[in-house]
This record gives sequence, structure tokens and C-alpha cells, in this order.
Amino acid sequence: MIRVLIADDEAPAREELSYLISKIKDFEIVGVASSGSQAVFLIKELYPRVVFLDIQMPGLNGLEVSKALSSIEPRPITVFVTAHDKYAINAFDAEAVDYLLKPVSENRFLKTVKRIKELIRSQLTERIENALLEHGSEPHLKRIPVEKNGRIKLLDAKEIVYFFADQGYILAKTADASYITNFTLNELEDRIDQSVFFRCHKSYMANMDYIREIIPWNYSTYKLIMSNNDEIPVSRQKAKELNAILGL
Repeated sequence: MIRVLIADDEAPAREELSYLISKIKDFEIVGVASSGSQAVFLIKELYPRVVFLDIQMPGLNGLEVSKALSSIEPRPITVFVTAHDKYAINAFDAEAVDYLLKPVSENRFLKTVKRIKELIRSQLTERIENALLEHGSEPHLKRIPVEKNGRIKLLDAKEIVYFFADQGYILAKTADASYITNFTLNELEDRIDQSVFFRCHKSYMANMDYIREIIPWNYSTYKLIMSNNDEIPVSRQKAKELNAILGL
């Protein structure tokens, strides 16, 4: 569950946000504040993952609350909710993930929820990657954090037939499924065992253990037929490297 705190000095606004949040199955409201100073106190006590902050509040305003949170680790994700658009630049300077104008429509709120979840998944994946690299006994990253249907899975690199780029994402393809990774192909080249994985094309990296056939193709290039029957290309430049590696 994603722990949420609401801070707004107006009861109708708090009730409206509470209603919208209650419709999100994995959001849980852990605290409600009616002033900036109360918000800071509750955030330090309850450690919410997400804070919805009004900007104009008695005592500390929302921007001052956000500044006070800079010393909290991990710092909660902040979404400003206000009736005025004049604070937008200041809000994003305060590293807010979003800026909602009252009254908040449900469609606009759902876009904010999507942005929050994507950020949380990205942060979680990054922490897993760093932990694996720092504490793993092997010199290469052997387990790859991947995402499917909103869940993070640690995929054994030996299961991956190839990596490929598609519509701005890098995916890991196994024998029967595709998973989104949080790496670029360049990062994978640095972190994964290159005696096993070969960057055969700017958009593909093949697991050499799963190459079933190598078919000569146009302009001195190849097509690789993988163990799952997928075909992936080899660029002309990479064909020369493949020749040297395999002694073709």
C-alpha cells in the first residue's frame, strides 16, 4: 500500500481528495492535516510516501512545508493542490511531482496517480539495482529487476533470450514473455556479462547461449534465429565482431 497524507485547511477540499484517494485500491490515507505546521508534525511521525499539499494554509504554507521536508529521508513525493495557478513554477522548483488545480477532476487526478506510481516503481527498481551491484558476490549483474503488470520481479539473466528496444522502453525477452527494464542498452553493456550477451545491433542484445542459427543477410549482415524462434538483426559493424567472436 502507498501511504498518503492530505494537508489542506479547507474541510471540503480534504473531503474531495479523500474521496478520490479512496477509489485508488493501493492508496491508503494515514493522516490528514489542517495546517502547515500540523502537516510537518504528522509527516515526521507517520512517514507517508505521498503528500497532497495545499499551498495557502495558516502558519506554514505548502511551499514552506515542502522545504521543511528536505531533511526527511526518504523524502515523500509531493503533489501541490491549490486554487491558484500562479504558484506552479515555485511548486516544481520545490521538486513537486505534480500540480493540481481545484476543483480536482477525477481524470486529472488519475493522471497524477499514474505519475506517482511510475516514479515509485522507478525508485524501487533503482534501489534494487544498486543493492544487487553493491552486495552481489559476482562481478556482473546476474539478476535483472524487471516490471510487468505493475510488479517488480528479479529475473535471472540466464533466463533472458535477448534484450530489445521498443517504443522508448528496453525489454527483456524470455522464452515466453517480455518484461520492461529500467536500463538502457548501453547500461546493460556495462553491467551484464559480455561473454554471454552480445550487442548485435543498436536496438538488440542477444544471449549467445540461445542463438540457434546464424543466417547470412543483405550487405554482409546476419539474422540471428533465437531458441524461441524470434529473429533479431545483426548490423554490418557488429557482424564483423560476431565473425571474430565465433570464427566465422
